[in-house]
Amino acid sequence: MNIEQRKYIRFSVQDNAFAALREGFKKIGKVNDISKKGLAFSYLTDGINAGSDRDYSEVDIFLSWNSFYLEKVPCKIVYDIQDPKSDKDHSIMTRRCGLHFGELIKRQSELLELFLKIYTIGPLSS
Repeated sequence: MNIEQRKYIRFSVQDNAFAALREGFKKIGKVNDISKKGLAFSYLTDGINAGSDRDYSEVDIFLSWNSFYLEKVPCKIVYDIQDPKSDKDHSIMTRRCGLHFGELIKRQSELLELFLKIYTIGPLSS
């Protein structure tokens, strides 16, 4: 049995939620889950430099169908791994990246709370 060790509840998100790491926006993908302190997202890559960039310090969170946009959220990459469901025999693979949020300014905190309240589906099942 795997006991959840996280301090904050993770939430499933709507299908149209995306994250983009700054520094050239080389990693952009669908948000898988989110909490008050971080998120996980999946992105496509050619595998050449996958997971090698660890210097990102900000992420943007946005929706594809409306004007919600939370920008420049300070973050640290916790992990960047190949998605186990990704086909290893193809040149394009899916990776999963986990982020831990840093200190947010008041406006960012308000927008994150709004996102968690309105644009999530419910708690992530373990």
